[in-house]
Amino acid sequence: MKYSLVVDGLQTEVVLDDGKLTFASSGVSYEFNDIIGCDEIMTGWFRKKEVARVWLIERDPSNLMIKKSKVISGDQRKGFQHDLTEKLRKETKRPKQVLVLINPIGGNGTARKDFINIVEPLFKLSGISMDIVLSERPGHMIDVAKTYDFTNTDGVVLLGGDGSYHEVVNVLMRKRQEEQGVDINDQNSSLSPLNIPIAMIPTGTGNGVSENNTGSKDVLTAALHVVKGRTVSSHLLALYSNGSLLGFGGTASTYGFMTDLLFYADRKFRWLGRSRYLFVPMWMLLFKSHTNRVYNAKVTYYTNVTERCNSETSETEIYVEDRKLSGYSSFTSDTVVFNRKFWNMMTLNGNVIYDGNVKIDVPRMFIPKPTMCSSFLFYDSVALGSVFTFFKHIRKRTAMDVPSNELEVLNIQGFNVELTDGIDDEDPNMMMLKRLVQLDGEMFELKAPSFQLRYKLDVVQIFSSHL
Repeated sequence: MKYSLVVDGLQTEVVLDDGKLTFASSGVSYEFNDIIGCDEIMTGWFRKKEVARVWLIERDPSNLMIKKSKVISGDQRKGFQHDLTEKLRKETKRPKQVLVLINPIGGNGTARKDFINIVEPLFKLSGISMDIVLSERPGHMIDVAKTYDFTNTDGVVLLGGDGSYHEVVNVLMRKRQEEQGVDINDQNSSLSPLNIPIAMIPTGTGNGVSENNTGSKDVLTAALHVVKGRTVSSHLLALYSNGSLLGFGGTASTYGFMTDLLFYADRKFRWLGRSRYLFVPMWMLLFKSHTNRVYNAKVTYYTNVTERCNSETSETEIYVEDRKLSGYSSFTSDTVVFNRKFWNMMTLNGNVIYDGNVKIDVPRMFIPKPTMCSSFLFYDSVALGSVFTFFKHIRKRTAMDVPSNELEVLNIQGFNVELTDGIDDEDPNMMMLKRLVQLDGEMFELKAPSFQLRYKLDVVQIFSSHL
């Protein structure tokens, strides 16, 4: 289909064919998935004239996506608009109807504004219909996810942070497993994937899910991934204790220092907003001590272990990938056991080891998609200077060395933790902290002195053209 049009003031031939829009004068083509839609505006001061704008998606080198427009006029403009709109409706996979859940108080409280100014106009322009629910109280998103009829819904769009994702995904995953007859309390169960895709628009305090899956924390970019309509399979962390599932997570799980940090940040310093995550670590390191609480534990990692013979010493050494391990208690071909004192354990949903170095590079954590997650075990021998160095590397996302006497980092498929000193304490506050394990910012209370984590692959569909 060819049209003679005026594009940005220049007469040119425009072609709609083979899933593309082509401007012949420049030879530039856009796939239909990269076309948002058309609108009409009036131009001119005295002799006003109606023209159309075709809105397009373009990428910049930093994983961001932007929208730009071309002004279209000419005698064939109306026919071109009609035909382009029909092709976008029939030949793209963008959702037609979505449920939009908005957490208005998450992060810096920008979700409502971002929806009105960015997301809503974009979805309307692209022909996506919306059922909009504004969260009015804690747990409101959970109640909606439990009772909503998803029969005619092509996706769920969340404006919030990792906590919003955690709430909704846990409800939907539990419902899905119940429908499919899957025992969610069995750590070895193969979970049934969700049958409705999710978009995470980053307006919360922590936006790790959005950044992992779209490569950025930009609201417009996340919304444009929905418009493009492509979905990819994402993974979950499944946390268990005392024979039961505690919950599913999309970003990270921690026990020890980082759990304490998040507990204090949310209970005592929430009034600081996002800045509390810069202030509270310094406050804890300087006044609470990073080794204030140290645990004796048996940690069994599930991973691929290989044996190598040291040609100089003739001793057997074990490796996980290319990382030589030391300080372990025992191993098999698919497990390695550490009996150690530690002050913090952190597990991330994604791979942070690149070229043999540890690098917290969130946009790369799923590229290429990992089959294992990364777990950090901080021993009791870590010097305070090393802790500051670690946080500096996290903040700057630069590679770091891993001293074997301070920190163990492994890519794993899961682990078991047995707290050999138990979880009871004479101090009620200390006993409470001992019983807390964190997942996506949510706190779970342990009923027994052990917990397990398993990596569940490809169980959530995410709107993304990044991965």
